[in-house]
Amino acid sequence: MIDDIPRLSPQMASRKLQVLAFIRAFYAAHGVGPSLSEMAAAIGSNRSRVQDAIRKLAAEGRIHRAPGQTRGVRPLSAQEEAVRHVRDAGYLVLDPASVPLLDIEMPVTKAGLPGHSPHGHNAPLQGGGGYGADGGEERAGR
Repeated sequence: MIDDIPRLSPQMASRKLQVLAFIRAFYAAHGVGPSLSEMAAAIGSNRSRVQDAIRKLAAEGRIHRAPGQTRGVRPLSAQEEAVRHVRDAGYLVLDPASVPLLDIEMPVTKAGLPGHSPHGHNAPLQGGGGYGADGGEERAGR
């Protein structure tokens, strides 16, 4: 596991990316987030530097962090990562959980469409108007 984590190199911007790579690899292998000690040992650093990197990653929205919870760090899912990239590009992305599928406050009725009679195809509409049995328009003076 430790051999899979890239060592800090000139191409790598910071230890933050090492920590992120380790979190992703550990989560993929074990299904839970790594502990601070495991991360520190894997990247050859101390716990306070790892904790600082985790805070920065969480502030950037690159990981989920549950402060005070053991193994409370996990990487974003592929969907969450894609949404983050789209938002970073300047687009507005609504959270699907916050958009209701139905407006509960709106009453649901069984009313027919306007101009449509629920009684039958040739029946006149209530209140006058519409079409009569002969296919012509009904008139008030007939």
